[in-house]
Amino acid sequence: MKITQIDGLPVFDAKRPLVLHVTRSDIAKADRKEPNNCAIARACRRELHVVEARIHLGRTYLRLNAHNWTRYATPKAARDEIIAFDRGGSFEPGEILLAPVKHSQKLGTKRKTGPKTKPGKPRRSPQVVKNVRGGPA
Repeated sequence: MKITQIDGLPVFDAKRPLVLHVTRSDIAKADRKEPNNCAIARACRRELHVVEARIHLGRTYLRLNAHNWTRYATPKAARDEIIAFDRGGSFEPGEILLAPVKHSQKLGTKRKTGPKTKPGKPRRSPQVVKNVRGGPA
């Protein structure tokens, strides 16, 4: 499911990457399992002066103005930190690169159709990460 609107505002894919610096202060004031008030969201508000930020395991949504949202891919290293933090562990300060989503995952891109698995092979169940923030992304 690709999200095309949040709170009635359109979502656009990012064109350029952003570099963030998560500080100990961002982490100390962050809330567990809250996509809009985690350490990365706080760093976005502090450094980029965004109106709102929602950080999910797969995608990051930033509202830079009152008219739309911009969508980034949440990097794997940040995803790992989010999972650890949401489960009661620590979040380490550092630099995070929010990159635009891959071309094949951009909004409006059609999926190629074809067989999903090889004939005779059962499809493996996806691993579901539990006890972390919920959300659509």
